[in-house]
Amino acid sequence: MRKLLQDRIVIVVGVGPALGRATALACADEGAKVVLAARSEDKMAEVADEIAARSGTSVSVVTDMLDAKDCEHLVAKAVETFGRVDGLVCVAYQHHDNTLITDCPSDLANWRPVMDTNFFGTMQVVKPTIEQMQRQGGGNVVIINSLNTHNPWPRTLSYTASKAALGAATRSLATEFGPDNIRVNSLHAGVIFNDSLYITLDDMAKRNGTTRDQEVAKITALSPLRQQTTPEDYVGSVLYLLSDMSKPVTGISLHANAGRYMG
Repeated sequence: MRKLLQDRIVIVVGVGPALGRATALACADEGAKVVLAARSEDKMAEVADEIAARSGTSVSVVTDMLDAKDCEHLVAKAVETFGRVDGLVCVAYQHHDNTLITDCPSDLANWRPVMDTNFFGTMQVVKPTIEQMQRQGGGNVVIINSLNTHNPWPRTLSYTASKAALGAATRSLATEFGPDNIRVNSLHAGVIFNDSLYITLDDMAKRNGTTRDQEVAKITALSPLRQQTTPEDYVGSVLYLLSDMSKPVTGISLHANAGRYMG
């Protein structure tokens, strides 16, 4: 049986210990040759070893999304190694600054790094990728977004705004480059139980006078499915958007959040 991404070339930006890693492994399992991108060589090496152990193929490219030259080099390296780019999954992001707007400096300087990374950094990867996809006749872009754009947590304004900007960009990109056979979609993931979330929960517990376990229980109860979703639980949605299973689908915000948001 032919795999969903057989012989396709997929760049995964933000290969860390959570969704980036799970996405890269799932793409390799479905037959893709994977281009791993992150700032950390060590984390990419770990994922590359896992892919090799599953008889998959990958190449690692150290990439800082805030450096436009790095982003251009990433795409060029993918083409040099594998000949084309069929898919891009942007997972990388910067965690929110939990300062209330009333406690920020007047120029909001503390929030600008979040927007620079989550919005402009993502766009700096998308730009050379789409240019390559135009040259080769098409491709797929999947931007990992967040439930926060519709159901924001308190003290996450900088993160929520940056992700909302990506949602608008998804629709604009899909409209502008659909005639080039380029599809652009966003996966608005719900809560992902991993180390990054636990940092937030520990902060919430400290402010609320509770424990991490109590905060986990509160979050779990918010969704009808009562799931504690892991990175691996989301990769099926990513594969759907990358593959021909979603061939007529572009410009959408696919919400995967155990039913917490049903828009």
